[in-house]
Amino acid sequence: MHDTLNPRLQNNGLLAFKWHQQSGSLLSCLALVFCSAFAPSASAIDLDEKAMAVAEQVHTGRIVCELGNVVQITPDPQNRGFFMLQMGKHRFHVSPVSTSTGAIRLEDAQAGAMWLQLSNKSMLMNSKLGQRMADECQSPAQVAVAEAMKKRPAFNLLDGPAPSVARK
Repeated sequence: MHDTLNPRLQNNGLLAFKWHQQSGSLLSCLALVFCSAFAPSASAIDLDEKAMAVAEQVHTGRIVCELGNVVQITPDPQNRGFFMLQMGKHRFHVSPVSTSTGAIRLEDAQAGAMWLQLSNKSMLMNSKLGQRMADECQSPAQVAVAEAMKKRPAFNLLDGPAPSVARK
């Protein structure tokens, strides 16, 4: 049965037991376990269908960015749909957020981190400071899309009708 408990609750239970052995205050230890049982944790959050659909599209692995930065995105094995995002000393536990534009967006609201993934590049933002932490990040799939965009740029609507559209 202990395998189904929230990992944070298990850890706090062990902490409480050790604390009880040292201090002898059983009431304080029970309060620690009780509070952790009702405190929200990332593993207790179930993502909706939209968020899970976004999570399935996230590029994972080592993603190279400009200025020599590297972002590592790893699926969280304990929380389906969540990811661990690391850049240097910065570590974030991010979850998908559905958008109206179709962009892939991952957020760690508590830390203020936001990962924005487009078809041809990604960027890491610090939403609290309003600054980019990493830009021009590209997975191998994004590199391929960026190359295709260079070879065949998108049609500009201001240039008139598309060459493939015949006029009557």
